[in-house]
Amino acid sequence: MKLKWVDILLILLGLFIAYQLLRAILGGSWQTESLIIALLMFNLGLTWKLSIGFERLNMKFEGHISWHKSVESRNEK
Repeated sequence: MKLKWVDILLILLGLFIAYQLLRAILGGSWQTESLIIALLMFNLGLTWKLSIGFERLNMKFEGHISWHKSVESRNEK
C-alpha cells in the first residue's frame, strides 16, 4: 500500500503529539490547552482522511451498481 503525503503528515503529527503527551504526563512540556488543541487538530485530520477514503469507496460502489443496472436493462430487452 502506497503512503501518500497526507498519511505521512498525520503519522508524524500523531507521533509528535504522543511524545508531547508523554512529556506532559511525566512533568510538563506544553500547556494543557495547547495539548488539547493539538489533539483536536489531529482528530480533524484523521476525520478528513477517513471521509476522503469513504468518498472514493462510494464512487467505486456507485460505478459497480451502475454496471449491474446496465446488465439488467440489456437482459430485459
